[in-house]
Amino acid sequence: MLLSKKIGVYLNQAHFLFKQCFLTELVANNVDLTPEQYLLIDLLWDEGPLTQQEIANQMQKDKNSITKLIDGLEKKGYVFRETDTEDRRKNLVVVTKMGQAKKQEITRIAIDAADNILSGIPTDELDTVVEVLNKLNKNMKNLLQRK
Repeated sequence: MLLSKKIGVYLNQAHFLFKQCFLTELVANNVDLTPEQYLLIDLLWDEGPLTQQEIANQMQKDKNSITKLIDGLEKKGYVFRETDTEDRRKNLVVVTKMGQAKKQEITRIAIDAADNILSGIPTDELDTVVEVLNKLNKNMKNLLQRK
């Protein structure tokens, strides 16, 4: 198999399996979030209230996908929408008190899940993976900007 094809196959498999392992950990710990919902609320925990467009840009997803994620988090009581006082046409997505209260517990579960996935791999190899993935992302962004 060609190296470029192998890389594509392994990246796709790793992405799928990482999400499955992470979801399994969330379910096992009675956390009612999908991996994508976790990424969104984690972004809000780190950045504070954001508009839907800002979330879409940072998560590199379209606004319709983000709307569905926000709707799901809102139904579960993790976030609410609030009109932006500086621009009434925009809504800010804000973490609720309940969502803030669960931050430490859910973050611990996420870190434990990632640690389990990465266990047994030396730090220098993980550093190389991060470096290579950053280069791949940069190349792909450059390709997309040219089109």
